Amino acid sequence: MVVLAQASSPRARWMRRWGVVAAIASLIVAAAPIHEAAWATGDVAASSTRPVQPSGTRPPIRDPHEQSVTVSSTLGEVVLSLDPRQRFIEPKCLFIPLTVSWRLRPGTTVVGLLAVTKPGSAVNNQDSFVLGEDEPSSGSYLDHVYACPADGTGQFALAGTVTFLGLGASELRTMPTIGFQVAAALTTIAGLSAIRRASATLVHGRARVGASRAAGGVVVVSVREPGGSSWMNLAVPDVGPTGEFSARIAVPLATGTRVLAEVISCTWCTGARAIVTVR
Repeated sequence: MVVLAQASSPRARWMRRWGVVAAIASLIVAAAPIHEAAWATGDVAASSTRPVQPSGTRPPIRDPHEQSVTVSSTLGEVVLSLDPRQRFIEPKCLFIPLTVSWRLRPGTTVVGLLAVTKPGSAVNNQDSFVLGEDEPSSGSYLDHVYACPADGTGQFALAGTVTFLGLGASELRTMPTIGFQVAAALTTIAGLSAIRRASATLVHGRARVGASRAAGGVVVVSVREPGGSSWMNLAVPDVGPTGEFSARIAVPLATGTRVLAEVISCTWCTGARAIVTVR
């Protein structure tokens, strides 16, 4: 018996539900009476532990920028909603909130098979949701789809199919596509300093995303001599877990030398740069 349970995290929920989808997907291609028998005998079960908004209560206040699509059948309808403005926050997959709302006839089961794609690429991040026949006739819950740093940034699309299974009926519907944008996390370089010593110049700074997370990619330290027009790369310092970096330049730089620190080659965050003048 496969049981759909509420996971403790988006990632755990995503990993657990594939067993449920695999079990129910085999039923979709069969006749509706076979499906009903399977549910009646307990071959597939869905718990009602998912947090839902009970019928008759005021719906949650929605973001005015949120995009929604409705998938309808004779057995009811499902509404999928997400905010099309997304941004990476760390070098891990971004779990994008997806609100699933429904209004169904009693005894109806819904299986949604979803895919996040990126035009012009091979990205195909598959996901799913299941509404068991013992769910309330109407409600909503928060699910997630995902995009990863390896997928890059830019325009993505969410599409898929929704199958409604009821007494003597099986209806497959294609959901309208929802387009959304995933942007890179904003990177900053702060606290940049260049301290000249007798035999060297010490460069310090912080390359961060947010208040305390280290930026990705690499930090390159370059210098431009007074009156010069070109930059010369001198160091690629290590970046600590909270973004601090230090570089030792083996010569005391002349007063007026410009020192540039730049973040490059980050797959999930923006580039950033800061310049300080040696005094």
